[in-house]
Amino acid sequence: MLASLRAGKRQVALDHARQLATADVSYPHSLALAGRILEIGGCWEDAEGLYGHMAAMAPELIYPRYRLCAVLAERGQDAAAAELTGSLVRQFPSNPRIAALAEWVGRSTQRDAGALLPSRRWRRWFEGEASLHEGEAVARSKLAVVVIGFRAQPGLVQAVSSLLEQDEEAEIVVVNSGGGDPKSLLADHADRLRILNIRQPLYAGAARNVGIDASVAPHVAFLAGDCRARPGWIRARLAAHGRGARGVASAIVPSDLDSDLAVAAHLCLFGARSPQVPPTQALRYGASYDRHVFGQFGYFHPALRISEDTDLARRLGKQVHPAWDPRVQTEHAAPSGRLRFWAEMFGRGRRAARYHPARDQRSPWRADLVGELIEGARQRAGTALRIARDMLKVAPQRLGSIRSRLAPASVSYGAGLFVGLVGLHRAGRAHRKSRDCRARGEMSRAIRYAERAHRRDPENLAIRLDCAELLLARGEVEDGARAAVHLDAAAWLAAFHGGRLVGMADWLVARRLHDRAWMLGEIATFTLPAETLIHERLAQAAEAIGDPAAFELAAFDAMARDPAAPPLRPCLDAIYEAASSARG
Repeated sequence: MLASLRAGKRQVALDHARQLATADVSYPHSLALAGRILEIGGCWEDAEGLYGHMAAMAPELIYPRYRLCAVLAERGQDAAAAELTGSLVRQFPSNPRIAALAEWVGRSTQRDAGALLPSRRWRRWFEGEASLHEGEAVARSKLAVVVIGFRAQPGLVQAVSSLLEQDEEAEIVVVNSGGGDPKSLLADHADRLRILNIRQPLYAGAARNVGIDASVAPHVAFLAGDCRARPGWIRARLAAHGRGARGVASAIVPSDLDSDLAVAAHLCLFGARSPQVPPTQALRYGASYDRHVFGQFGYFHPALRISEDTDLARRLGKQVHPAWDPRVQTEHAAPSGRLRFWAEMFGRGRRAARYHPARDQRSPWRADLVGELIEGARQRAGTALRIARDMLKVAPQRLGSIRSRLAPASVSYGAGLFVGLVGLHRAGRAHRKSRDCRARGEMSRAIRYAERAHRRDPENLAIRLDCAELLLARGEVEDGARAAVHLDAAAWLAAFHGGRLVGMADWLVARRLHDRAWMLGEIATFTLPAETLIHERLAQAAEAIGDPAAFELAAFDAMARDPAAPPLRPCLDAIYEAASSARG
């Protein structure tokens, strides 16, 4: 089953899993693997039957009842899910994963009237208030489109209209965060939309994930609130998915081909995604995906300011390579003026600094780095002009005007990159000072420097963990709550990279923060669904401290990803044999 799934033979894996679901006798770890595959495939009825069969075989085991609770909630069987969850809570009142499951099941039973959604999994990506509007005429389609809004910007109207004007319908989910009233803004179309309005500001990855969980179509696409879908956008995507593509990329076109500024901005930002670019050279972003991709490889990283799609592409590797169909065209809004354009490029460069190789060097104040950034700006402008001349076939008389807008934008990007590197360098310096102060026992100064480092480099996992550890060590009245904020953020920063995930699990266990370690394992089940080592480590930690409930859940999570995991299989076999003997 596992080999078939990894090879992309999803139906073969599902068929094998269904056979195991009805087998009279089978090892529980094989059933756990089959259940996981059925859940990835969205085969909730089969998964319910399998976990029910597994629970009947070994009623003393926690794992099948735990998973059965989640599946019952997914299928809308609220009363049964609540009853089973309640029994688990009564049996294991101190287990944080079971407590979290009970909370989720409780929320999922409070469904909005008329909503098509099977549950409220979309709430796991944020904290705080949110509202859901379910239009009476939301389309049932093979494609869901998640429209991402921020503070209900006016462009949402044009983005949604461009989808409603298509020659094929889509299930449209608007995810707005950070405030505003998208329902009123979109009142003319509200009956055809599912609108989620979230008070907390979200990065693009989190907003995408909310939309994935708040939609039901078998394929999911995304559209930014400042973009428009060109005619044929939905039809061409569905055709490519129908030919077997698990991902379908989107070309980008400027909003105004007659505007030199719009064309220059397009070339700077999306030139290699122009529809005229050959498939071998095109950057394949703006992709729609088969929904099961997220169950197999994980969701978008919700804690990244930028590059959440690049992070997902890294995890997909060669297993899911988006198809390129230049008929799938997204129109990106042009900047309102040169200064706005150059400021945007400066901001993009500054945010991109954390991905530059020089970020790990001690100081950016070096002539060779400045020269490298200047050369990078020259090459960026030159590449954009070549795309304009050779692929977009821009008239020679226009190239000079476009160049006059491209060159300052490229310099602005390089300047932003340098400023970003300076900020990261200062963050690193503050972090080192924090550690020096801690070594001297100056805890308050160490915390001040650590917090300063965090403000300058908020996506740095090591800084987050040091902030949390320092606050917990000082132990003043408000320090626990502040440490919890850092630990929550650190969990998401670690959750999409196997090495960081295992490292953070070890960090938590070493400091006896076991409840947080077990919850990190819960997060890993949907952020890195194929990761095994994190669950092995947590199972071993649970065994070492004598927590049988945490051990069983973590061990089965590991075995459901690798049935041959040698350190855990004998322990699980012993548990199963002991339970069988007790029943006998």
